[in-house]
Amino acid sequence: MRKFTAILLFCIFYSCKYKAAQSPEQLRETLKKTWVDYLYQNNKYDSAHVKYEVLDVVYYENPDDYVCEFKVHVKDSHIDTTGMMSARISKDMTKVARRY
Repeated sequence: MRKFTAILLFCIFYSCKYKAAQSPEQLRETLKKTWVDYLYQNNKYDSAHVKYEVLDVVYYENPDDYVCEFKVHVKDSHIDTTGMMSARISKDMTKVARRY
């Protein structure tokens, strides 16, 4: 009986293990990478011409997702501009919904 209790307590302890949260800088880098991946997977993306570089991100954490505003440098064969883009990114970084 003691062995069973010890194994049960070990399983409970292991399943409730604390998961360290990302630092703000790590989270910013993860959000930037997620947004660049989303931009490159866009249906209208032409890899021969358009290049994206995320310069900065400002985000707000909601219970279910992050509301982000990205400063993006877009370089095309004819255009070289910097602009703002906004999106909602889920906490697990799998769902991205562009706002503007």
